[in-house]
Amino acid sequence: MLHRIDALRRKFRSLGVANFLLTKLSDIHHEGSSSIRYLCGFTGSNATLLITGKDAFLLTDGRYVTQAKEQVKGATVIISGGGSSAADGFVRELKTNKAIKIRGRVGFEIARLTYDMHRSFTAAFPSAPLVETTAVVEQIAAVKEAAEIAATRRAVEITDKVFNSLLSDIKPGVTELEISAEVTYRHMKFGAEGDAFEPIVASGLRSALPHGRASMKKIKSGEFVTLDIGCIADGYTSDMTRTVVVGKASAEQKKIYAIVLDAQQRAAEAVKPGAGCADLDLLARKIITDAGYGDYFTHSLGHGIGLEVHGHPRLFKNSKDKLVTGNIVTIEPGIYISDFGGVRIEDDVVVTADGGEILNKSPKHLIEL
Repeated sequence: MLHRIDALRRKFRSLGVANFLLTKLSDIHHEGSSSIRYLCGFTGSNATLLITGKDAFLLTDGRYVTQAKEQVKGATVIISGGGSSAADGFVRELKTNKAIKIRGRVGFEIARLTYDMHRSFTAAFPSAPLVETTAVVEQIAAVKEAAEIAATRRAVEITDKVFNSLLSDIKPGVTELEISAEVTYRHMKFGAEGDAFEPIVASGLRSALPHGRASMKKIKSGEFVTLDIGCIADGYTSDMTRTVVVGKASAEQKKIYAIVLDAQQRAAEAVKPGAGCADLDLLARKIITDAGYGDYFTHSLGHGIGLEVHGHPRLFKNSKDKLVTGNIVTIEPGIYISDFGGVRIEDDVVVTADGGEILNKSPKHLIEL
């Protein structure tokens, strides 16, 4: 893990800081809280990681004495004595522990630090001003190592297995919640740590909801059913979407599905080192727009995945980023028509030296159940 901490230190000069502060004061699976795990291996739900020019300190509470000892690499573990709040306890430890020396400006990620922590730290260290940064660790983590790609591949394989095992269960009379429950159960049955996010199961008119949570609605014949599912394996996530039709698809359903499939396949085939994230979004969006459905593609093309299911890089029309070898991104265009239904197709794609490798093996042709 030390090489990851060193990668962050190499950014100190350009950031104008001499230290970096990261916190995780929330639930273990809260999105946006994986930076500490990425940098030093700790997976507990309560921690502060301080990185100076020479040292690194992982502060946590007494619940994690054994866990921190087993997991943390590249940082000195300190068990905090606590305070009126988690933030107060950690700041008090930073202030009073003689092993810790904070000199100079301290970087923090603006989307990750609580107001409580910011206020407590500023009061305790007036000569060490906090400096806002954005997605610094996330950008380092976006370039995956071989072991990270292998873990993602395993997560994708499990989700593929779950999807294919579910097809016989998607039929008239079954509720969306029943299918969602089966997704969660089978992810763990097939070896995952759990879902990467709450499964999306949306049928009929509800399939026009891009993030439609499963409901008590019963699936009916002739409907689209969209399943957006993913799991966690060795800490890394998968994220796949498939849309099927229960019974025979109508001509309009086939037409819309074919448009989305063409956009998804062509964008996935264009993934390679140096490809502009905005260009990929435009490629898929143009196909859908030229077919007359541009107003119904209402989100960006995709995003990076890793320890978090939504990360860097993000594939949207105003992005300035270009893909590099080691990125893993989703490609997920969709069409959503409120009085008709919707289609989304999504794969996880790793950027290789030669182009892009689609990790998912689940079929993408229109499946009529």
